[in-house]
Amino acid sequence: MATFTSQIFEILTLNGDDVGSSVIQTINNINYVDNRILSVPTGSLTTIFNMDALPGAGTFVTSSVKYVRITNNSVIAPVKIIISSSTEAMSYLIATGSSYMMSTSKMTGSESGFNFSDIKSVKLQPSGSSASVEYYIATT
Repeated sequence: MATFTSQIFEILTLNGDDVGSSVIQTINNINYVDNRILSVPTGSLTTIFNMDALPGAGTFVTSSVKYVRITNNSVIAPVKIIISSSTEAMSYLIATGSSYMMSTSKMTGSESGFNFSDIKSVKLQPSGSSASVEYYIATT
């Protein structure tokens, strides 16, 4: 087991004042890390990983997921990330050079009949051209 540390730094001087910030997160008992860089083809909806109660090919155990970072390495194409539970889905746009992070496998809340539960899959869809994407997943 290992201790995982994530550091986020925002560096900005505005009107001569340092208004940067930093956040450090420490997660104990990490047993596994999966880090992958892949090309997501244009016009595709590509599943990059799944979560479930049991492990499998491309599948992480829901209760063990402690940290996920998905980075769009593309300099041309934004990437839509689609996060699905067993009943609902949400999507976000990851701008070029930007990251999306998760610290749990839970989708929570409800609104107008939507009822979220554990995340089941994470898919990507590039806009315009193919995109290079990296994911980093730490589990206990």
